[in-house]
Amino acid sequence: MLHIKIMFLLIFLALPIFSQKRYEFHGDRLPISFFAGNRQRLIQELKKMGPGTLAVIKSMPLQFRNGDTTHAYRQDSDFYYLTGVEEAESVALINTDSDKPYTLLVRAGDARRERYDGARLGVNGALALGADRAERFPEADKVIQKAIRDAKRIVFINNFDDEFRKKILDIVYPLGSDNSSAGMKKILVDGRNLVGEMRLIKQPIEIEMIQKAVDATIEGHFVAMKRSLNATNEGQVAGAFQGRVRSLGARFLGYDTIAGSHGNACTLHYIENDKKISRDQLFLMDAGAEIGFYTADITRTWPVDGTYSDEQAQIYRLVLGAQEAAFLTVKPGARIRDGHIAAMRYISDGLVDLGILKGDKEAVFISRAWANITMHGTSHWLGMDVHDTGSYLDLQGSHPNGRILEAGMVLTVEPGLYIPIGSPGIDEKWHGIGVRIEDDLLVTPAGYQNLSEKLPRSIKEIEKFLKSKD
Repeated sequence: MLHIKIMFLLIFLALPIFSQKRYEFHGDRLPISFFAGNRQRLIQELKKMGPGTLAVIKSMPLQFRNGDTTHAYRQDSDFYYLTGVEEAESVALINTDSDKPYTLLVRAGDARRERYDGARLGVNGALALGADRAERFPEADKVIQKAIRDAKRIVFINNFDDEFRKKILDIVYPLGSDNSSAGMKKILVDGRNLVGEMRLIKQPIEIEMIQKAVDATIEGHFVAMKRSLNATNEGQVAGAFQGRVRSLGARFLGYDTIAGSHGNACTLHYIENDKKISRDQLFLMDAGAEIGFYTADITRTWPVDGTYSDEQAQIYRLVLGAQEAAFLTVKPGARIRDGHIAAMRYISDGLVDLGILKGDKEAVFISRAWANITMHGTSHWLGMDVHDTGSYLDLQGSHPNGRILEAGMVLTVEPGLYIPIGSPGIDEKWHGIGVRIEDDLLVTPAGYQNLSEKLPRSIKEIEKFLKSKD
């Protein structure tokens, strides 16, 4: 056991190499061996369920935008994690009873469409990506039907394709859920949580990819902060971020950019980003670049005239102190909600000190009066999805503070404080101030590593950057 701990520690001691800047991430992908290893881990879990177990994993369907136009295609994270396949209309079958367990079913060839959209993966491409067997649709439909007929237990991993879900249900239960023939009875298992738990503890190569996404995101934030100094519209700031990260290799954002000035900073998921900027107010930007299917999630709040006012500074310091309090709780053996409790306690006490909330500090905290202007939790998992997979609940019982943190988890720490314009019972001098500070933390054997620490957080650092000529 000791040699395992030493090996794990050595891996994390080597992590600083991941933060060495290489500002070109175009086409960065994890190796085929990564996906093969994930399938082997899944197979071991499936075998625990008994013989006759078949996993059916479905790709993300195309999503129409309007008319005959589709959104840019981005593969389902679970499907990509197990296959490395970026193409739509794909199905993976994993048969635990076979010595060649992995079959990949891919979209039909279409010479005309390929002239428009590019070459399709095809059987040879599927085999090159590690499949033991491959088949194209429509012939692949027969492969699915036979595999399900031969299986006793179907572990179904399908996040978004409702049409495919109905198709599988019809095959598994041709006479409905209460089949009359005992020979037709099968067990259908939702396998999404199984893969979600696999994805929660990040492998070192995943941490490296997340760091690339963080590095690209930091560069985007730097450019956006500078652009805000002479911008007249929120969209100019959001556009500066998006243009920079795309130039670095981010084909996708991890989520829609949130870029709000003044009162818009108090709307948590404000994505309109098209209002006039008030020069004497704060600007909040929550934005993340996706590199190699992994995303960052970083928020900064800064004054667009380069200097925080007294009221802005007091709220900002309060949120920053709450974040620091939450940082101290991130370590193996702590629980996911420990940081939220520490952050909210800090904010609650600070709001009493500022006179925004009134009363005894302990009573105010217990009353949760602070929740009306903090609004959200302090941490969530981060990885292939901005709100990544994995349970937050205590796996050993029902501890109110939730799951125990382990080395290899990646999570955000993002306290916020939002006082909308027109807030009743609060002095108008605080109105329209919205502050969120968000960083991406890796849980290490010794505690945590702030992957986004190179982006300034303190008032002094931010004002210095805004006033610099770089």
